[in-house]
Amino acid sequence: MADAVPAESRIDRITGFGDHVRMLWSITPGWTLLCLITSLISVGCNVLAMIAIGRLIGALAAVVGHSGPAATLWQWFVIFAGGAILLQLVSAVTTWGNARVSAAYRVRLDELIAEAGLHPRDLGTLEDQQFAQRLTDLTANSKGWLLRNGLTGSWMFLVHKLVAVGAAVIVFSWRWWVPFVVIAAFLLVARLSRSWLDSMLDNVFEKPNVDRQRSDYIGRLMIHPQAAKEIRIFGIGRWLERRYVLLFEAAGNAYWPKAHRGLVRMAGVLLIEAAVMFGALGLLGRDAWRGAVPIGTVTTTVMAILALEAFAPMGDIESGLIRIAVFLRNLFGLRRSVGLPELHTVTPAPAAARRPGAVGIDIDGLTFTYPTRDEPTLQELSLHVPAGQSLAIVGVNGAGKSTLIKLIAGLYPAGSGTVRVDGRDPYADETSRGQVAVVFQDFVHYPLSLRENVGFGAMGFGGTAGGEIDQALLDRALRDAAGIAVLERVGGDWDTVLTNQAEGGTDLSGGQWQRVALARALAAVGGGAGVLVLDEPTAALDVRAEAEIFDRFLDMTHGVTTILVSHRLSTVRRAERIVVLDGRTGRIAEDGRHEELIARGGAYAEMFTLQARRFAMAGPEDPA
Repeated sequence: MADAVPAESRIDRITGFGDHVRMLWSITPGWTLLCLITSLISVGCNVLAMIAIGRLIGALAAVVGHSGPAATLWQWFVIFAGGAILLQLVSAVTTWGNARVSAAYRVRLDELIAEAGLHPRDLGTLEDQQFAQRLTDLTANSKGWLLRNGLTGSWMFLVHKLVAVGAAVIVFSWRWWVPFVVIAAFLLVARLSRSWLDSMLDNVFEKPNVDRQRSDYIGRLMIHPQAAKEIRIFGIGRWLERRYVLLFEAAGNAYWPKAHRGLVRMAGVLLIEAAVMFGALGLLGRDAWRGAVPIGTVTTTVMAILALEAFAPMGDIESGLIRIAVFLRNLFGLRRSVGLPELHTVTPAPAAARRPGAVGIDIDGLTFTYPTRDEPTLQELSLHVPAGQSLAIVGVNGAGKSTLIKLIAGLYPAGSGTVRVDGRDPYADETSRGQVAVVFQDFVHYPLSLRENVGFGAMGFGGTAGGEIDQALLDRALRDAAGIAVLERVGGDWDTVLTNQAEGGTDLSGGQWQRVALARALAAVGGGAGVLVLDEPTAALDVRAEAEIFDRFLDMTHGVTTILVSHRLSTVRRAERIVVLDGRTGRIAEDGRHEELIARGGAYAEMFTLQARRFAMAGPEDPA
């Protein structure tokens, strides 16, 4: 990458500053206007102070030399003191208002980023490496110190730049060409420093190399609670630490040479800047020595020349503002890519009323291929599930069982063919998608209260966004999921946070977390879900425990379309219907009741016999 910043990059940066102003105004227009007014008053006070101090010195010299009245001295003293007091007052108000604006700004950034991650309908977008990396970088950079400096220093930046404009007018009144020369020197420094900074930001933030991404991952891994056990058991802590350092250094080696060359050039330009500054001061001193400029004017002009330095870069504050410009450009680009407006969050339209009770599922000629694969996972698959039927989907690992469930749940669009839940496409129709409640094998352990962990199941069905779920529904769901031990673990307190990292919180065992996940699904059914899917959430349990849970669910979910997914056939034999997925063809190989499939002597019967033989040989505790 060239060290010079292309013109389009500078245009993007200017646009980014405009985005920053639009953000400020859209979030808190009242506080933003207050900060703007107080900042402009601060500019006036600072310029007035330069003039008043000069006049005060001039009046003092006149009084001492008996060539002027003392009243003039006191007049300028009062003006200076009044301006100084006013400056302190408006600075305090600006600081107070800026704190309110910055807090609201950070909240809005978090909302815009979160919405960009939650808005895509299909998982394919989130699984796209480029999209995921952009989202991860935005989330991490939103907490960075450069961004914080840019937010808190926005008004200080404005004040310093406008004071410098006022100072330029003062210097112009002495010698018209001096401010242009001094400002040109500072602008040259600003251009080179921004070029260097943009190059650094582009390498560090915009185009991180593989080494940096890997070092970031290892850095997170070393402090992640879930990795702590294996890191200590296998003694790989020191290896990870060394690996982190090596990757971090390798990432730095990619851009430090360019940074060094830029700094060397900047050092030369800074010497030129210093020469111009001292040249201007020397010229002023010569005029004063010759008596061409009064002592008061000399004082004011010296302060004005020094104030012109604000045209140069303002360190972390200006770097932070540039970072905000780049950050907003990337954030708005990401939001546009998923069909969201740049500045404002979207209020979802009220969902259409759901038809209570079980709903049917119709799949016709479905073919689906993952973007990263060449061969389809499912091919010309057709399946009709009547409302209220209990269906088991079985097959070897990798046969496409979970893929089919994700398509039924509307998490992916059908490649070709159709998927209909209650007669509508679950990918395109929010109401249809909301009819399906799924518990996956990799269900989430929410570090929230037990009430929320269970109540989330009913949130989109019978509860509210505020989490006001009927307590009787929660009690029934946890009881039906055989989760009484979970309630005992938290001492009967539904508001206990389920993580050891929270004060007063507690963690659960693997089996207890499974009960919570199952209770969440039952809460969804209690809230009105028409389709319940269990996609191997109990795979870690032994065969008998899993069979007991599936049997329990079938007993409790009469009137709901129930789908059980498992690779262990003995656990789903009570289902009204069983379909076998063939991973080689991506189609349904067999379809029928357990007894019918056994009688056919096909793939299902062969797998069932093989698993039964293994179970008999290993004993009743075999988890196969």
